[in-house]
Amino acid sequence: MAVFGPQSPDRSRSVVVHDPFDREAFDEVLPRAPGLRLLLETAESPDASDLAFDLFCSFYKYVVKLRPPDQVVEAVRRHRDLLGRALDLREHEKLRAWTKLKPVETALATELVFDLLSKEPREPAAAKELEADRSETEDHEESAADVSTEELREILREAREDLEGAVELIAAWSAGPGEETRLPSEAKLHLMRNLVRNPRLRRIALLFGRYRRMGLSDRERKALLASEEVVDYIQGGDVARVLASELSNFAMAEREDLFYQKLVTRQLLLYELWERHPRPRPVHLCLDNSGSMSGEKEVWAKAAALALAHLALQHGRTVEIVLFGDAADPLRVVALRPEDKGPERLDKVVDVASYFLGGGTDFQKPLAHVLDSIRAAGKEAGNDVLFVTDGLCPIPEAFVAQFREAKARHDIRLTTVVIGGEAFSLAPLSDSVHRLDESLEWADELAAEFASSFLERAMPRRPRAPRRLGTDRSQPLVFDHFLPRADEA
Repeated sequence: MAVFGPQSPDRSRSVVVHDPFDREAFDEVLPRAPGLRLLLETAESPDASDLAFDLFCSFYKYVVKLRPPDQVVEAVRRHRDLLGRALDLREHEKLRAWTKLKPVETALATELVFDLLSKEPREPAAAKELEADRSETEDHEESAADVSTEELREILREAREDLEGAVELIAAWSAGPGEETRLPSEAKLHLMRNLVRNPRLRRIALLFGRYRRMGLSDRERKALLASEEVVDYIQGGDVARVLASELSNFAMAEREDLFYQKLVTRQLLLYELWERHPRPRPVHLCLDNSGSMSGEKEVWAKAAALALAHLALQHGRTVEIVLFGDAADPLRVVALRPEDKGPERLDKVVDVASYFLGGGTDFQKPLAHVLDSIRAAGKEAGNDVLFVTDGLCPIPEAFVAQFREAKARHDIRLTTVVIGGEAFSLAPLSDSVHRLDESLEWADELAAEFASSFLERAMPRRPRAPRRLGTDRSQPLVFDHFLPRADEA
């Protein structure tokens, strides 16, 4: 018998409206995502791949829209309920801020959320809530979609925190000056997954991002020390150093032509500036890697040091990170230069975050290495040293005298941070000492303060020979006749 009327639309196994490009992005990144691929291969639910693709689309697409219930097959309508509740949560939108139109980040977010959904225990209250919301069928199979709204909120929040730290650390370190982040997608995903799946690295990445943002905001909030100062007035054509009186001519229509005439003939009155910091000061970061530093103390020290190193490199300062333990342990020295390429810098940062010695503590060995590095560099600029430890170690008097003599000769400033102890042997060598208790109270504030107090401390003024205004100029200024003559000065 013939059937008349419009043909019923084919029902989809995906609850998110998508196009072929979304499917292509998922199919391209899946072979490079071993964690997500393993979860799908070991999943017991036959609808696991459908849920993974829907999660991918909900994180990846710029605009997320769900299909009507009558356009999806009966078996995956639970996924529509799950994603409908997720889209109403603010945590989902926060997570999308890191994944939108980014297939690599989206693949990792999908893996994290899918894994947490599979492992989330079912609470009795949650079961009742689900029973009220699920469809009428009684032979309903339990799946990863069967979580309460509060459980879903916590899953999305946890995934966002994990992804945020890894993405921010890689984005900050994988690109050199003036470079784009061009890591291969497979290498980038592998690195992010290692950061997220390792609890210690995940914590370091999260704190690094926080301290870096706090340091930047702290420096913006405080008035930075000027790298140049006004010493005279000259004539020229540099509009950036023009006096306000000259700019007033430009603001008035009847005097605008006069401003352009002075600009072309280079007769504008300018500030003459003198550079206060001719060369950037190298930075040396000595971090205690002894057994007593394991745990939160090691995480804080490395996160704060990496944030400080990133800010220093942005200002053209070379950075040397020294990880030390006992006198018998080898030093792990990692040198970072502003001209380093992004992937090379990223490898060095991961090496610093992953390396841990254990054992005892010796202060003389890392300090002696710093002195050797400074002498080998032979630069006139001073050096800034940060020393972080939680131990007590005597320092020979002969080395103390040697270090003090080198401090005066090479303009070394030593900042010491002692965790849960006193800086008995380091105090005579240090310009400033900060003490943190074992609970690391005020550690966040101290890490942010380093950006301004450690990197931007005032340098001693260099003596400048007195020079009378008006001398050594190719053209005199209009007010030079008011100055005393040389025989009257």
